[in-house]
Amino acid sequence: MTNPDIVIIGSGIGGATIASGLAGSGASILMLERGEPLPATPHARDTRSIFVDGHYRPKEMWREAGGAAFNPGNYYYVGGNSKFYGAVLIRYRKEDFAAMEHFGGVSPAWPFTYDEFEPWYSKAEQLFRVRGALGEDPTEPFHSIPYAYKPVPDEAPIARARAELKNLGLHPASLPLGVDIDTWLKEGKTGWDAFPNTGQGKVDAQTGPLTAALTDQNIKLETGAYVEYLEASPDGTTISAIHYRQNGELKKVSP
Repeated sequence: MTNPDIVIIGSGIGGATIASGLAGSGASILMLERGEPLPATPHARDTRSIFVDGHYRPKEMWREAGGAAFNPGNYYYVGGNSKFYGAVLIRYRKEDFAAMEHFGGVSPAWPFTYDEFEPWYSKAEQLFRVRGALGEDPTEPFHSIPYAYKPVPDEAPIARARAELKNLGLHPASLPLGVDIDTWLKEGKTGWDAFPNTGQGKVDAQTGPLTAALTDQNIKLETGAYVEYLEASPDGTTISAIHYRQNGELKKVSP
């Protein structure tokens, strides 16, 4: 695909969700992802490999403003950082969209309100198959559509803690999660936060929106495609070409 209508760089939460939203539009869309699909290996459920050895962390080093080098917490795979996320998909509260005074200053209001944004939250919750329960959290804002799936059930210690908190007059609430708990536990008896999703246990950018997007034959995904630079139009208002390296070869695509 040398002259697609649209080029999306990255297949993480942002890129995959945009691609899913554009599916069925008739536009030809090329997605460029520098990583490859995350392989299923014993490392995926090995706590030492993940948290001590840094098996999945990139080998590159970045630099802070002062010049000190550090290893970034980025992951370069199809699905991006969401392959390792905790799958908590909570909505901002209505008040978060308004100007808010903090100790360090004022956080300005968003250019739109929660009510304007709410339908898109509902679409995202359906896309990521979010599990949750309305009515538990008194700070939960208005939902036009209820959660389609029941919350992840409490383990026994959490159930006891929930009951004790309720007895104190508090409101313990289930986190909205994009997790198929039964599938996750069948693949390995571990938690899921920071553990890579090599199967279908978590609904991440790949297993959710990207899978849906790629059912459209007009959307193509190229992996191992490292974007080196963007070429602007003479007036600087648009991107006229994307230059990327794949398998050692420098390529160019012009949307």
